[in-house]
Amino acid sequence: MADMAIRIGIDVGGTFTHAVAIDHRTLKIVAKACCPTTHTAEEGVARGIWRCIGELVGEGGFEASDVIFVAHSTTQATNALLEGDVAPVGLIGVAEGAAGVQARRELNFNEVRISGDRSISVTPVFITPGEIEGAVVENIVKDNSDRVEAYAVAEPFAVDDPGNENKVVEIIARIGVPATASHEVSGLYGLKARARTSVVNASILPKMMEVARRTKQAVERMGIKPALMIMRSDGGVMSADNMEKTPIKTILSGPAAGVSAAILCEKIANGLFVEVGGTSTDVSFIRDSKPGRKQAVIGGNVLYLETLDVRTIGVAGGSMARVEKGRVVAVGPRSAHIAGLRYCCYCDAAEFDKPQIKHISPLPGDPADYAVVETRAGKLAAITTTCAANFLGVLDEGDYSRGNRVAARLAFDALSADTGVPAEDLARGMIQAAARKVEKVCRELMKEYPVDTARLLVIGGGGGASVIAPAAAKRLGLGYRLAGDAEVVSAVGVGMALMKEVVEKSIVDPSEEDINSVRSLAVRLLVDAGCDPAGIEVEISVDRRKNIVRASATGASTLVSRRSTEKIDAEQAEEVARETLGGDGEPDMVFDDGSCFVFSGRKEKKGFLGLGRKVSRPLVMIDSHGLARLTLADARADVADRENVIDTLRKTIAEGTIFSDGGTLAPTVYIVFGGRVVDLSKLADPAKMIDFAAVEIDDHTSYDSFCIIVKK
Repeated sequence: MADMAIRIGIDVGGTFTHAVAIDHRTLKIVAKACCPTTHTAEEGVARGIWRCIGELVGEGGFEASDVIFVAHSTTQATNALLEGDVAPVGLIGVAEGAAGVQARRELNFNEVRISGDRSISVTPVFITPGEIEGAVVENIVKDNSDRVEAYAVAEPFAVDDPGNENKVVEIIARIGVPATASHEVSGLYGLKARARTSVVNASILPKMMEVARRTKQAVERMGIKPALMIMRSDGGVMSADNMEKTPIKTILSGPAAGVSAAILCEKIANGLFVEVGGTSTDVSFIRDSKPGRKQAVIGGNVLYLETLDVRTIGVAGGSMARVEKGRVVAVGPRSAHIAGLRYCCYCDAAEFDKPQIKHISPLPGDPADYAVVETRAGKLAAITTTCAANFLGVLDEGDYSRGNRVAARLAFDALSADTGVPAEDLARGMIQAAARKVEKVCRELMKEYPVDTARLLVIGGGGGASVIAPAAAKRLGLGYRLAGDAEVVSAVGVGMALMKEVVEKSIVDPSEEDINSVRSLAVRLLVDAGCDPAGIEVEISVDRRKNIVRASATGASTLVSRRSTEKIDAEQAEEVARETLGGDGEPDMVFDDGSCFVFSGRKEKKGFLGLGRKVSRPLVMIDSHGLARLTLADARADVADRENVIDTLRKTIAEGTIFSDGGTLAPTVYIVFGGRVVDLSKLADPAKMIDFAAVEIDDHTSYDSFCIIVKK
């Protein structure tokens, strides 16, 4: 095919590696690939990535030269921390004087707990700035070579002046030992938390550097020219080179990819995304087209790392039945994948000649109440939630989890004979047991992220979505929809992701100059990484309680932006808006600048006891590629030109600001133009909101029309 532009997304899961090739212009999948994740291969997971890319190129009808973007998510960092596969770390503290006394106290720890009884061994060593230039650092590395495999370097105020940290890291790198500077991981004060985060990062450096290099080599061997990108835990991507410095930013990158796909491709504005795999299920909450976020916590340690708020549950499509005293008491957490067993529903029915039930411990330490079927050949097969769904006939023809219903029935008939409980009751009990676990987490998220439940929807993703997610949605009393290409939804999210950089600074009462400085640094980092500056968007937030200024910048690489997707017109945008708004009235266009379209609907709701009516105006912004970038349940939109936009904004903010004894509460306000959504609300202070808006507007002189949106 001539002049194609292909995006490749690869999701490296614990069991399987899924990959998709996406036509960048139409956003349609042109090829899919799947292979077992090659953990034990000499090349590691890189071999599976290489195999998947080869299959995509062969089946998709495109050449390696047509690829303009390639990225993968990874479980490597997460698994290394969960399994304790980490390197012992040397922590070099650079300190002197009165500040040095306090620094020594904060940095003098010997381990960082990561999970259960697993921890990272830490060897603290202290030097003064004057000792950096001599042979002190080299001697430290030499003296600790038998017990330290990587280093973290921390100095009290390195976020303001990183010179000393950089010098120490350079010396260690010349010796050939991985090292990380604390200011590279976080720009925040708080020496102990920053150092602890750096230690966690350093502990996975040796393994992740090897992974990054092998995967880069695999991609280059295919003749693919764009730089390999790695999914971040906050939903963006970064270069493989940057991943070698801060691999900690990739933890939870797999679930983050699924959430990104739910927003970008499924256009979910308010809802719960339930991604069901074979071993676990990831649940996340999306509100106003944005996922929930949280600080990462490992082993009880709060790290200086923001991730998407994804809750993982030990129940999924491969979860095995547990039977005690003649009844199913639970499903999971052990899965057939981890136990090394086949699902009964994926066996040939002929294998089950008078099948017998056995009760086993799948792995050492597991309880001996897991029920399995012994085949005619004496082999064991697991009775899973997927088997239950197949037996009950709830899976549509062509569903990814569809298997052999006859084999599933024979398994449940055997379980029924063993327990004395009707087979259908056993199967329904398994599905409901799994759904209850998902329901519990969903309700927790709904409590933490309040939103009108009438607007909520459950979206199912992952190969096992149809097994559990519909039942969970029914228990919640919410509507349900299966994501398109659900089995590869995370790979799609990776392929559609944008490059991202986050800059955080500790600043007390930040001035306009301070905020602009943080913003400029985030933009510069993306430009240096190969982003097209014209398409970079920046979101600024100010946490007045913690005195933190955070700039999150996203954008596409220059190569990707030059070969942009086909753009939609106003009529097509109206169709997307109609679908997004659902039954909330016929969409009325209130803004169109050729790059984005804003539509408003109308929803009436009866008042208390049926008296009166409450009218709300749901609003959606559709970008020129047909993506719903902003969806609000009730909002007002005002259009302004360049000459009066700041005055209009000032008036809008003033009208919506609430003054109370607790302080000033500014309204949630956005400025939309040129395909961008500029969220001003996280700046909190009305004056800072106006100042930042002025910077954004002045920085994009080619636009003369703006839409100011205020959430009611």
